[in-house]
Amino acid sequence: MNKKTKRMTQYIVMLLIILAIGFIVYSTLTKDKDKEVKPGDTAPAFELQTMDGRSVSLNDYKGKGLILNFWGTWCEPCKREMPSLSANYDKFKDQNVEVLAIHLRNDPQQVEQFFSGLKEKVNLPVAYDNDNEVADAYGIDPLPTTVVIDKEGNVKAVHKGEMDSKTIENYMTSVAR
Repeated sequence: MNKKTKRMTQYIVMLLIILAIGFIVYSTLTKDKDKEVKPGDTAPAFELQTMDGRSVSLNDYKGKGLILNFWGTWCEPCKREMPSLSANYDKFKDQNVEVLAIHLRNDPQQVEQFFSGLKEKVNLPVAYDNDNEVADAYGIDPLPTTVVIDKEGNVKAVHKGEMDSKTIENYMTSVAR
């Protein structure tokens, strides 16, 4: 390889490195800063399939308080909070409060095994977020994450991590009637 070709190759490699660094910096600076919902935001619309095959959307809950609980069968904190979530739902559903437990994968068999493996009976509507579209729209990370939505469709609270029974009760009280 002659000197001119070697120098040209070095320039091309250097240019590619500079372009790669520029792309990384640009991507970082222009990245949508976590589409995470916050209290006061309008809740992003969604449409999901439930465990029993029904289609549900955010519009179905207009005029009601709504607790969206994002969970997974592999999530131990999800397993621990699920019975309290169900018990509080039973207590508050006559006060215009709904719960939708959103599983981040569409695996009905795993979900059935999950619920049958719990000590307490859990009676919650479950929907599948197959492609994590709803979780992405709400900026969900980690699991469990719970989003509390008021009757007007606004986010009232976002709770990351496991909740105890009292916390769940307080959230449900905040959107009841």
